[in-house]
Amino acid sequence: MATSTGTISTSAGPLDVSTLVNQLIAVESKSKLTPLKTKESGFNTLISAYGSLKNALSSYQSALKTMTAASFSAQKTTVANAGTGTNLTTDPFTADANSDDSTKVLAQKLKSGGYASGTTFNAGDSIAIKVGTNPPTFITLQANATLAGVRDAINASKAGVTASIVTDGSGDHLVMESNTGGTANTIKVTANNSLSGLSYDPTVAGSVTQIQAPRDATKAAAGKYSIGVSQLAQAVKVSSAGIAPGTTFDNGVLAIKTGNGSTTLIQPKTNTLAGVRDAINASDAGVNAAIVSDGTNDHLVLTAKDSGAANNLRVSGTGNFSVFNFDPSGTVTTTGVATNQTYASGSLALQVGNKSFTITPTDLDGSGAIGLNDVMKAINDANTGVTASISNDGSKDHLVLTPTGTDAIKLVGSNDYADLSGSSMGQLAKAQDAKLTIDGVAVTSTSNKVSNAISGVTLNLAKVTTSADNFTLSIANDTSGLSTAANTFVTAYNNLAKAITNLTKQTPSTTKGQASTGSPLAAESSVLNMMTQIRSTMLGALGDDGGMNLSQVGIAFQKDGTLALDATKLTTAGNKDFDAVSKLFTGTSGVVPKLQKVLDGILSDSGTLASKTKGLQDSLKIVTDQQTAANDRLQTLKDNYTNQFNRLNITLATMQSRQSYLTQQLAKLSKSS
Repeated sequence: MATSTGTISTSAGPLDVSTLVNQLIAVESKSKLTPLKTKESGFNTLISAYGSLKNALSSYQSALKTMTAASFSAQKTTVANAGTGTNLTTDPFTADANSDDSTKVLAQKLKSGGYASGTTFNAGDSIAIKVGTNPPTFITLQANATLAGVRDAINASKAGVTASIVTDGSGDHLVMESNTGGTANTIKVTANNSLSGLSYDPTVAGSVTQIQAPRDATKAAAGKYSIGVSQLAQAVKVSSAGIAPGTTFDNGVLAIKTGNGSTTLIQPKTNTLAGVRDAINASDAGVNAAIVSDGTNDHLVLTAKDSGAANNLRVSGTGNFSVFNFDPSGTVTTTGVATNQTYASGSLALQVGNKSFTITPTDLDGSGAIGLNDVMKAINDANTGVTASISNDGSKDHLVLTPTGTDAIKLVGSNDYADLSGSSMGQLAKAQDAKLTIDGVAVTSTSNKVSNAISGVTLNLAKVTTSADNFTLSIANDTSGLSTAANTFVTAYNNLAKAITNLTKQTPSTTKGQASTGSPLAAESSVLNMMTQIRSTMLGALGDDGGMNLSQVGIAFQKDGTLALDATKLTTAGNKDFDAVSKLFTGTSGVVPKLQKVLDGILSDSGTLASKTKGLQDSLKIVTDQQTAANDRLQTLKDNYTNQFNRLNITLATMQSRQSYLTQQLAKLSKSS
């Protein structure tokens, strides 16, 4: 902007220079600057209105994305018991239709061959990615790039795929996954020069392979299934014997293994029981640890995170940590002793849960000495809640204690009995699978959420049934769910239509000679074109076979441009051909996917809306630049006017002074004569 060089003269004069200059500049400004400001206001109004339009279209797009195949192919499940078993207050299982992963849509996923770390791809080389029937997206490397650079270039191109890198023994692999699932959205890749190894055509062998095939969404088969539940899945849960408050764990090692996982070494930061608990919970041992107090002593309770027979638990402890030992069998096996081992001195103390026993073996078999067999009999005769037995590993004998209940066991021997020591946490719940039958077929599951047993259905087991029960699961098409989805479809469009109406409406003037008023986008043909595109998509013949349209299922346009739903007509169509109605909305050629494609085109960075907004922003910049130039010219003109009137004012002041002088002199001459 120009800097003012014109200042009002301090010399007295007959002219009010400031007022004269401001009046002249106001006239110039009105003719040159006011039209530009009017244009600026108009462009800002249009940009704001197009922003509101984008918000309305984006909301509609988001609503469409929630309308999945499951929305329009909803099924309902019913559980009934025709048997004579116990009348349960709640069903032994519930079922969720269309929640089985095997029925969900899948996107295609490709994986390249392995590249050595640091492999460089050359600047100028290109790759073209085509998804489904969309035109290919061409990507050219602007500079030499690593595989990570190729990945980033693909992701920045918005080619309809997401690229990532995985690494294994054969090197780095580029993985490309279609952003849209279904068999209609397969990927084809062509590439040249250093990128040629990334080409993929399913009809031509190459280094890029398909690691996930595309799949369309399906649903459960309607019908009736007879289901019996004989066992619920549960996670193993164990509890230690009572541990006196304040007990410390200063030596030894604690290790935990769950299922087929690796053994985890537990390293407490503090030597308290709470420190042991916290270390277990912070580890990847696959269990949750808690401390439970019985009012006198504390117990460490471990629960496996995953249920199922395969997720058993083994805890190995030495030193102070031996109190936490647990074998999946629930037994305590002591150190091996010679088969002729005898005992002359010492004692045995056995703790089962909160009960303590002193075991005093005697020569019960009359051999003349106390042997391991006598120890076994003494324990069994004491009725302690454990059963003792002897096992031999081929060279030595072992005393084995098996609990008859769920209590923890601890055996401590002194003197000659010192080798007969060991402990085990008590098993409160055993690891087991769920067991059920479906139409007579035996099924097992590691959890009580049973998927894939009935395609398209997830069973949620809660209770065991009896042989007298006869529970059946019925799966049927849900026309009420279809109605809900159709109403959502209609409401989403009507919200858009009302927003567009507010942005484009014309209000006729009620005063003769006065112009009508209109909303910001009333004269914008691009808005009409967008809505025409959307309406045309809805009105065309749709569905996978092209033989059904929205009017046949009760959805039609009204005079005001909104949609209305005839619920009776929709229900009739659903009862006649439920699958056809579902495919009309969400099939490969359905109205929802087609509308999504239209909206993606309108709202994309290179779409109609972005182009229009950019054009307006460019025009606004031109106008603001013109205003800046006009302001500079007005400032220069103001300076010129100011300097000119200052000079005139000085001249007039001088003339006034001379006039006064001459008048005085003439008056003097008149008197002297």
